[in-house]
Amino acid sequence: MARTWQVILATVVIFIAGLVTGGATAFGIVRWVGHHRGLNPGALAQGSPRAGQPMQFGPLQLRRLENKLDLTDEQRARIAPILNRTGEELGRDRREVQLRTALAIEKMQDDVAEALTPPQREKFEEMVAQQRARFQQLRRSLQQPPAQADRPAEPGAPK
Repeated sequence: MARTWQVILATVVIFIAGLVTGGATAFGIVRWVGHHRGLNPGALAQGSPRAGQPMQFGPLQLRRLENKLDLTDEQRARIAPILNRTGEELGRDRREVQLRTALAIEKMQDDVAEALTPPQREKFEEMVAQQRARFQQLRRSLQQPPAQADRPAEPGAPK
């Protein structure tokens, strides 16, 4: 009887440790991305609405191939649609994986909640709600443009 209780407690502790570790890892990744928003410096110069976001797959790959292989105009015209199609497929796959991941996490949380006592379940639901709130906050912060203080000064600009 006591052994079953210990196994359940150990499982819950391991799960909580996983939540904490996952949250810390996600926070670190979000901070890294926030500091490295300028992955596409050319987008800022072009006035792109997606400035600061990574370049799209197709144009980036085409530029690499042009630089390395000295493509002709005909080759460029044949290769560009292939790369763009592949980029679109990868985007769809990424969204699908994100959805499946969210569903798997939701199912896991439901299954864990079933194994808990009502007081534990209440605490667990609070933990999950806090984690979701932190994730939403981080997501919103990624969608906002970086603060002026975070940007390097432009050459010739007054300090």
